[in-house]
Amino acid sequence: MSTSLIYHTQGIVGFQHERLLFSEGKAVQRISRREFRCPLCHAGSVSIYPLRERLIQGLPYGTKATYFKVTVHRIYCHKCKQITVEKLPFLSHSEARQTQAFERTIVELRRDMTISAISRHYNIAWSSVKEIEKRYLQRKFRRIPMKKVRIIGIDEIAIGRIGGRRPAYWTIVRDLEAGSVLCVDKGKDGDSLRGFLQRLKRSRAKIELVAMDMGKSFVAWVKENLPDAKIVFDHFHVIKMMNEKLDIVRRRTMVRLDDDERRILKNKRFLLLQNQEDLSEEATAELAKLKKHFKELADMHMMKETLRSIYRIAMSPVEAETALRDWCDKAMLIPSIWLHKMAKTILSHWDGILGYWRYDALTSAGMEGFNNKVRTLIRQAYGYRDEEYMILKIHDLPNKRGDDGL
Repeated sequence: MSTSLIYHTQGIVGFQHERLLFSEGKAVQRISRREFRCPLCHAGSVSIYPLRERLIQGLPYGTKATYFKVTVHRIYCHKCKQITVEKLPFLSHSEARQTQAFERTIVELRRDMTISAISRHYNIAWSSVKEIEKRYLQRKFRRIPMKKVRIIGIDEIAIGRIGGRRPAYWTIVRDLEAGSVLCVDKGKDGDSLRGFLQRLKRSRAKIELVAMDMGKSFVAWVKENLPDAKIVFDHFHVIKMMNEKLDIVRRRTMVRLDDDERRILKNKRFLLLQNQEDLSEEATAELAKLKKHFKELADMHMMKETLRSIYRIAMSPVEAETALRDWCDKAMLIPSIWLHKMAKTILSHWDGILGYWRYDALTSAGMEGFNNKVRTLIRQAYGYRDEEYMILKIHDLPNKRGDDGL
């Protein structure tokens, strides 16, 4: 077999073919180094002593799994008087059991194949496939450039439960212009951003805008650590909060009803929360009947749709400010503590809510869509056992073409 074959198909340079054996359905190719030099001073005057034999898996020849058998030597240099152990240049690290060419192929296939599928196809341990990809991702995201970052989004995501009880959260920070992930860390408050803040200061990035929900901890963190940045509260979170208030009223109303009235309201949650323009004629008629029976729910639903219409109709910060002021005034006149709370929340977050109009309809909706991808990633992995690997996979999610099975 030609020595050039192992160069062109396996990327192995500086070694020559000796013999090829077939055993138990696999090909074992014996190779040896052509020339020895000192790894430290590159002198050619060296003595070599066999140390051990290694069996390295390479890319298959056809349907045959292929392994390379090579002797590793101890090298004594007569020039620098140093003893070293021979390094195999076709390995990514000294303990690797697969060639670099094989590892690159596995990383490329991971874009479209699950770990289990690659493991079965190449008859390689599941853990080996994962570790190969993990090392690649560690190198890829060792340094995340942040100097040119101007607009970021901050959001937390529930990723399971600690001990099956308390919910566990991770905080994710993204560059909303480039789409890249800047930080993934445990927790859902300012403490989870400590490492991100250090990297931000080192990069000397000038953050201009921060899109987020109305969580107090993140708002306080931004005001303390990014005093020059403007906060924008995404309209998605404002409407979501209004929907939560509406659902609280629905549940409290259910408790006060007798059996006959409860049947009218039962299973109507999504009828109230769904956007009115998306309802069918039958659902619209059913909603009108429901609103006729329950005054507070009718008021809450009307105010929810009015709030949504402000985001659709207002074209400038001035129009939005006028409409929101009017909405809050009307809300305070309606006898509902939950509407009063919503109006007070809007007023207490006034500048951030108006930021949606002041800064070209900046939205963190991409963060919500990205969080759904993260949840899908965790579901496909049936949870996660290797925290570092999962965080690296989240960093790599923006580069994925589609679903990424584990």
